[in-house]
Amino acid sequence: MAEDRISQFPEDLILKILSLVPVKNAVSTSVLSKKWHSRWKSVAKLKFNSEDYQSEHQTFSETVRKSLLSYEPKVLESFHLSFGSDKADAVDVVHWIKTAFALNLRTLALEFHIEPFELDEFVFTSCLCTCDTLETLELGSLILVDIPAPGSMKSLKKLHLIQALYTNDESICNLLSSCPRLEELVVERSYEYTLKLFTIKVPSLQRLRIYDHNDDAEFIGYVIDVPSLKYLEIGGLRCPQFSLNAPELVEAYIGRVSNVISESIVSVRRLVLNVSASETVYPPTGCIFYQLVYLQIYTHEPGWYDLLTWMLEHSPKLQVLRLVSIYRSDPDYEELGWEWNKPKCVPECLLSHLETFVWRRYDWKRENEEVATYILKNARGLKSATFSTDPIEPDQLDKLKHRRRMRKKLDGVLKASKTCHLVFKFE
Repeated sequence: MAEDRISQFPEDLILKILSLVPVKNAVSTSVLSKKWHSRWKSVAKLKFNSEDYQSEHQTFSETVRKSLLSYEPKVLESFHLSFGSDKADAVDVVHWIKTAFALNLRTLALEFHIEPFELDEFVFTSCLCTCDTLETLELGSLILVDIPAPGSMKSLKKLHLIQALYTNDESICNLLSSCPRLEELVVERSYEYTLKLFTIKVPSLQRLRIYDHNDDAEFIGYVIDVPSLKYLEIGGLRCPQFSLNAPELVEAYIGRVSNVISESIVSVRRLVLNVSASETVYPPTGCIFYQLVYLQIYTHEPGWYDLLTWMLEHSPKLQVLRLVSIYRSDPDYEELGWEWNKPKCVPECLLSHLETFVWRRYDWKRENEEVATYILKNARGLKSATFSTDPIEPDQLDKLKHRRRMRKKLDGVLKASKTCHLVFKFE
């Protein structure tokens, strides 16, 4: 008879292993021995997916119901439910969620899926905004948020709205008003055409991530009032309006957005920009990033040279500058019409503060050489300059010779800093 080594594991480890497998598999371990008969009932995480469910003995709904009723611990850490209307009735789903609430639920994740060409959704109503032990709520695709009045989720700290739907602007406002201690909000939108204005007014919010690829012409944009926000990440916004009040913002990632480089982010210490300079609306004269010490700019968008110049001129205390190019599969790719307009005067950050310069996937083109040379010649306090490149194939001897020539030129630049350590390496 084979030795039962799993039973020798610590109980906490066994329960963690059981929590990582589908509930039906965890339940099946009850036939192993008397010791295992009820062990699955102590698993702190319950995860159900109707698409993966197959059983000749009971329906998906029966399995979920019996699992919840059999649950023994006083606290249910997470209840993850992915379901379709063909396997679960909406009334049953609401009952399951309320049963999980009664077990002092900490995390709730809902995702609704339908068959092709079906039109359906699950409605998340005010009666489900009533759990004061809930700390994390994730509403996925085809979950319709319909909340006519604020609820009570006093412990909720994380809210993720991933391709959720909304009945109107008030529903999202009421949902957020139900979470007085919310610290993290994630919003992803694509195919949602009901909202006109997405308002986020949460005094306690500290982390906000928005990726919005919605192309609805009637969507106005975002109004965001988050006085405690520390981290902001946004990308893909095509809306005409983006209003942000975040006076305590420390770190921001701005991707493929044209109208967010404004007074609202001048307090940041760390900033990553992946934007098109030609489409960027710059702040008025006098807007200075006095606290910015780390700046990363992606160099594949048109006119990034102008963006670099503007940021250098308006970031007097910058200490770290990272430029990141993307990998080009076409070795003969050339950017057309790009010309760098150098700063009229050497920026203060180069004269006094810049210590680290990194250029990832440096491609050894003349324009890039001009930028690199300018920084090396003028950064008086520079301690290190690192250029990493993509590896060269053995049959690309001409390319290798070109890189060696360009490297020798950079290595021979008369640097403003006598202590600068120049590094060349492959990615």
